[in-house]
Amino acid sequence: MIIGKPTPGVMGFTVERVNALSDGVFAVAITLLAVGIAVPTIRGTVTNAKLAHGLAELWPHFFSYFLSFVIIAMFWISHHSLFSVIRRVDKMLIWMNIFYLLLIVFMPYPTILLSLYGKTTVATALYASVLAAAGILQGTMGFYAVRGRRLVDDDFDLREAGAYLRNAFMMSGVFIISIGIAFASPTIAQFSWLLLFLISLVERLISKKKRAEPGTETQEV
Repeated sequence: MIIGKPTPGVMGFTVERVNALSDGVFAVAITLLAVGIAVPTIRGTVTNAKLAHGLAELWPHFFSYFLSFVIIAMFWISHHSLFSVIRRVDKMLIWMNIFYLLLIVFMPYPTILLSLYGKTTVATALYASVLAAAGILQGTMGFYAVRGRRLVDDDFDLREAGAYLRNAFMMSGVFIISIGIAFASPTIAQFSWLLLFLISLVERLISKKKRAEPGTETQEV
């Protein structure tokens, strides 16, 4: 595929400009995750044993931080993958990306709720809902950009788009299903999010196998 230079889109916006805003929002969201980690409250004289016990009691905060950090990183990787093939932007894509970033930068809030009230259905369902919506928006952006090669090169291999869309919508599916599970067991719902890593691994294997198959023809999306 011949990679051309990104061209200005609506109102002179370029892919680089959209990427700059997106990377900044991702950086802020990840930074704010660490701010939400609580500090142990120790009464009386501070000792090593008390501090260690206090830190151990805060394990839900560290778990929520790690989980959200990895998930946001996965979204950033997918976002970067999408915009690396987009050559121009229009008003629709810009606004979809803005609402997508709204969800990303909001993530520290449900992360804090999950760390404090992770045993409740509300906190678990809210966390999953935000990420499900983000995944759907990211997949929709990808579909919109490649549909009829609207915002990509004319010789763009649409098989790459298929892999991207499967990954985005399967991630959303995991979170949507977990919302229902949360009404029965918030703990099981949270464990179901581990399927994200399995999906990512399976998708890589599928994509690798398809690239190795000779004579695979490109199909319209």
